[in-house]
Amino acid sequence: MLKFAPSILAADFSKLGEQVRDAEAAGADMIHLDIMDGHFVPNLSFGVDIARASKKACSLVHDAHLMVTHPEHYIDDFVEIGVKFITFHLEIGAVRNDLGEGRWVYEIPGDLNANRIVDIIRRIKAAGAKAGLTLNPPTDIMRALPFLDEIDLLLLMSVNPGFAGQGFMDNVYQKLSLADEFRRNNELSFEIMVDGGVDLTNAAELHTAGADILVSGSAFFKSPDFKAFVRELKS
Repeated sequence: MLKFAPSILAADFSKLGEQVRDAEAAGADMIHLDIMDGHFVPNLSFGVDIARASKKACSLVHDAHLMVTHPEHYIDDFVEIGVKFITFHLEIGAVRNDLGEGRWVYEIPGDLNANRIVDIIRRIKAAGAKAGLTLNPPTDIMRALPFLDEIDLLLLMSVNPGFAGQGFMDNVYQKLSLADEFRRNNELSFEIMVDGGVDLTNAAELHTAGADILVSGSAFFKSPDFKAFVRELKS
């Protein structure tokens, strides 16, 4: 069954508790936390205090998407407040590609520091959370294959993370299909999440391609009827 995770980055923070409770009542399955450090991605978002407030306001599972250069520094704080999933980027320690207008995305032109990736995954699990790995749009899914037997969640970005107003990137469909095929062929159980430009126009196709969890921010929180949005997305 398809799961839905609203991203509270798009919520009205002046009434965050109310909006999180409304999302839960509407049928959301998770709450998605976009944690940005202003270095790995162009923007700052919020930290553990906002995450704690959201966690206290509802009973939904929370997942923290760490768009940060040093995810090692954040693990314990998010585990302490009860976040269930912690995802970090495969592109940490990679190369910054400037896109102009103060925007950029990290890409992997050469070798990965595989030991660091595995160490962070295992640290997340040892701390008591489920570990996830995130891929930026330019990153080939083949880069992630050596780590998929270690993780609980694969998060595929369908926009470059860190700034709004981007178009949905269709290359995520091929990544989804390949990741789902790899999962089935190797009898793995990680879930696949998609984030970025997700709305009612592409939800069904993403689910068909292999997505288990869809993240939506603005499309959900700007919708006039939360329950209708979730019902239509899951249908």
